[in-house]
Amino acid sequence: MKKKFRVEGVDCADCAAKMEEGIKKIDGVKSAKINFLTEKLTIEADDMKFDQIIKLAEAEMDKVDSGARIIR
Repeated sequence: MKKKFRVEGVDCADCAAKMEEGIKKIDGVKSAKINFLTEKLTIEADDMKFDQIIKLAEAEMDKVDSGARIIR
C-alpha cells in the first residue's frame, strides 16, 4: 500500500535525502520519497505493518533533525 503524508521541520534537501535513505532501510518498506519543496512523504509498505513503519520512520527522521515530524 502507498500512502502520502505531510512533513514538517525538514530544513534542507540533504536532510530529506538522509531521512529518505533511513526510511528505506526499515523492514517492510518497499519505497520511500521525501519531497523537500512540497513537504510530502510517500511511503509504499506492507499494509499490515504500516502503523509500526510510520513510528520507525518518525524515529529515522528524528535522527537527522529533531524538529522533523510526520503530520497524519
